[in-house]
Parts: sequence; C-alpha cells; structure tokens
Amino acid sequence: MIWITDHRMPRGYVGGMMALVKYAAGSRRRLLCALLAALAVAPAARAAADPPPFSAAERVIIGAALGLGDHRFDLDDRALSRRVLDYARVEAGQRVRPSRVDSDWALAPPVRDLAAELAAARAAGRLDAWLAALAPPAPAYRALVAARGRYAMTVGVGGWPSVPGGPTLRLGDRDGGVTALRARLAAEGFGAGSGDLALFDTELEAALRAFQDVHGLEVDGVLGPATRAALNVTAAERLAQIDANLERWRWMPHAPPGDRLEVDTGGQEAVLYSGGAAVQRMRVIVGSPKHPTPMFSAQIEAVILNPPWNVPTSIARNELLPAEARRPGYLASMGIRWVDGRLQQRPGPKNSLGVIKFDVPNRFGVYLHDTPAKGLFAQPVRAFSHGCMRLQEPRALALNLLAPTGMSPEALDAGIAAGVTRRIGLAHRLPLYVVHWTVRVEPDGRVGFRPDIYGWDRKLAAALPKAATSPSQASVLPSRRAPV
Repeated sequence: MIWITDHRMPRGYVGGMMALVKYAAGSRRRLLCALLAALAVAPAARAAADPPPFSAAERVIIGAALGLGDHRFDLDDRALSRRVLDYARVEAGQRVRPSRVDSDWALAPPVRDLAAELAAARAAGRLDAWLAALAPPAPAYRALVAARGRYAMTVGVGGWPSVPGGPTLRLGDRDGGVTALRARLAAEGFGAGSGDLALFDTELEAALRAFQDVHGLEVDGVLGPATRAALNVTAAERLAQIDANLERWRWMPHAPPGDRLEVDTGGQEAVLYSGGAAVQRMRVIVGSPKHPTPMFSAQIEAVILNPPWNVPTSIARNELLPAEARRPGYLASMGIRWVDGRLQQRPGPKNSLGVIKFDVPNRFGVYLHDTPAKGLFAQPVRAFSHGCMRLQEPRALALNLLAPTGMSPEALDAGIAAGVTRRIGLAHRLPLYVVHWTVRVEPDGRVGFRPDIYGWDRKLAAALPKAATSPSQASVLPSRRAPV
C-alpha cells in the first residue's frame, strides 16, 4: 500500500489522490499514470479549495444569481466558492450521470470541469455571463422553474386539500364532496366559479375537464377513481416530479438542431421541428412499463416502405412460440414464418410495423413505425409496445422527411400499394431525441402532470439527493432568471 499526502492539497484532492494511488499500487505503469493524472488536476483542485478573494462586485453578481441576498457578504471565499460550484452542478446537470442511475437513460450533458470554468470566468471578467449560461435557455425550462416556485410555496403552507372518497360525481349532482372538489381545483389554478358550492354545475365540469386534459386523463368531466387519484397526489409529490423534469431538461443540448424530431414518452407525443418551429404533432404509442422506451438521441436515416418485421428473440420465445403451441397455425395466420433461423412477418396489412418504418440505428434496437392497431391512439395513456414507437401519422411524417428528395404523395402511395419492401434514404439525416417529460406548463401558466408510467420520476428524485453536494442541493436551487 502506498500513501502520498501533501498538507497544501485540499482535503477532497488528498482523498482522490489516495484512492488513485491505492488503485495503482499493484502496477508501476498504473501508478505512474495515476500520479500524472493527479498532478494534472492539482492546480484546479487547489484553486477550488483556495480561490482568489471575491471582489464586492463578484459577490453582488453571485448573490443575485443564487438568491443569497445580504448573506453573500457573510460567507468567506471558500464557502462562497463551494456555494457557486454547488449551484453550477445543479444548473449544468452535473450531479448524476444518467446512465449510472438507469441504463435506459442515454441522454446526458457533457462532463464539465466547473471549477476550472469558474476560475476562467472570473479571470476574464465574465462571471455574470457564465452563471447566466449554466441553465438551459429553453422557454419551457424557464416556465417550469417559475412553476416550481409556486408549487414550493404551496408545499410551504401545508399543501392543498384532498378530495375525500365517495361516489362518482358528475354534472347535476349535489354532494358535500363537490365543495371539496372545488377547493382542490382552485388550489392548482383551475377556477370553478363561486355559485352554489355544493352543486356540480357546468363551470365545475369545465374546470374538471381542463384538469383532466392537462393531466393525461380521460376527459369526461366526471369525478371517477382515476381523476380522484390524480387530484389526491400531494403538492410535495408534484414538486418532486417538477424537480425530476427540471433535471432531465438539464441533460438536453442548449442549442438543439432546428430540424429534428422529438418523441416524448411521458406525454406520448411526437413533434417534428423545421427551422426551430413545430410543423407536425402526432400521438405515439410507446413502450409498456415492462418494456420502457429508452431516452436517447440518434439519426433518422431512411424511410422503409412495406417493411418485414424481424421478430425479436424475446418476443418469439415468450409470446409467439407459446401461442403457436396452444393454437397450431397461429403464426401462419399472421404471415409469420421462419427465415434464416428467426421468425419474420411478411409485409402486409397485418404486419406489426404497418406499411412504413423509419430507419433509426441505435444501440437499443428500437425504431419508429406505423401500426395496424390504430384504435389504441384514442387512449389517454398509450404505453403498449415492447419499446418501439408507433406513430399516429407515419405517412405525413414520411412526406415531410422525403420532401427534399422530391417525393410526392402520389409516388409514396404508389410505393406502398406495390407491396414491395423499399428503402428510401433521406437527403439529410434527421436528428431524433427521445425524451421523457411528465410535467408541462401550459400557455396559461397552469401545470399539467402526466402519469409516471415508468417510475422514472421517483427513481431520479431518489438519486438526486444522494448525488447532492450539500443538503440544499437535494432540490433545485434558485435561478437568476426566475427566483423561487
């Protein structure tokens, strides 16, 4: 065992040095590499632990960014440096590496040396600009930060009232539970009038419909079990859900390509952007809770007409072959046969991929495609696949993506009608981002929450405090643009 210490080294650096040397002790080559790596980071580590004194102007800038108020003058330079770096780790999404929490989380921000960035920003007189550029600039992120402030205030005063159990309530009913329903809706910004409080009137029905719509529920204006359950999620739980979504926003690129396709597995929606503007929206069907669609980025390379379906081994073993054993002839009735040692479904109206597939090479083996099961798009929660993303409007998307190649609607329809598998390359590969948003701020400022179908909000919320560098980092710190 070899130990190297230096009283001039900051405590964290010494610990890291010891860990490196302990790891390398069994090999001279590894020891040399470890020492060189440690020496390379020593200046930045020392600068973080013993920063140059902060000027009064810098303290004002930091106080405004971090919401410290007069407290900015109470902290010594080391403590203030730690607070700035804690804040930077949060806003820059550096507290956790997503794939270490869940292997299906393949979206992540680049690793950053924030201590070195802070030192450089101070030296260049750009501290204000550096702090301002840490957080995502997306308007949706800023709106969510502002919403977080409101929900934090609600939690601070004890949350909102619950809706007690009782019968299903609808238009025209008079019940004591109606009064509680009005109070609960109003607490989250869904005003329901102030007439006869115990009467379920048209205003209350409209407010309940609005709540159901933004929460991904069946919009029927009826207080049934699912709606009652959503209303009784506590304000603290909603705040944690907001924090999880804010963290995922920090994993996104600050300047995404203007031309891209985003698939949101939380809201089960796809949006095509051209020049930064949304030009097509559609519903999607995503992976079930047992087979979640991962978060990742990739490139759409081609459109495939009349694709065959090469059945994944797990689906063949666990579903199709047992079905064939129970009902001989089942596979043949579905157009499925053995090809080169694996099951394959021939192109046609019964094909599970429909008549259009979008070629998206990725390590997860999931892709975008049509589906013969159109009725499932009417469901409020659309999580039924084995991980792939089924599109409500694949033909319109194909026409949009193939427009630069000169593809006409007539030519596309003729290609489909021919029944022959055909791969049509895109003129330019299109970036794809598969994201997971379960909280969205509506244009009127009201916040909609989607069901956490994969349990990812809870999983991320549990991981963040463990990765936090101080107790204050267990939730989102204040933003300079929208103080909480």
